[in-house]
Amino acid sequence: MSQPEAPKIVFPCANYPVKVVGDQGESFKNDVFSVLAGLGIEHSTTRIREMPSKNDRFVALTIPITAESEQQLSDLNVALRKLPSVKMVI
Repeated sequence: MSQPEAPKIVFPCANYPVKVVGDQGESFKNDVFSVLAGLGIEHSTTRIREMPSKNDRFVALTIPITAESEQQLSDLNVALRKLPSVKMVI
């Protein structure tokens, strides 16, 4: 049996959720926001969701952005993964 094809993203895609997991602390958040700004990706700080880990060592940020292209999402993924405080990008 063949696998069903994954749904395609239609660009621009408003409210595309970018989830980043990293070390708890302001430097992690500031680094993530600097990457977004460096790539010219606007986001609303009031719509960001923060979820601390059970032991409060890590935090997951869910940041809704307007995704403009696959290349933009790829560039964002690469830039975020280069940050030492980032553990995972979803």
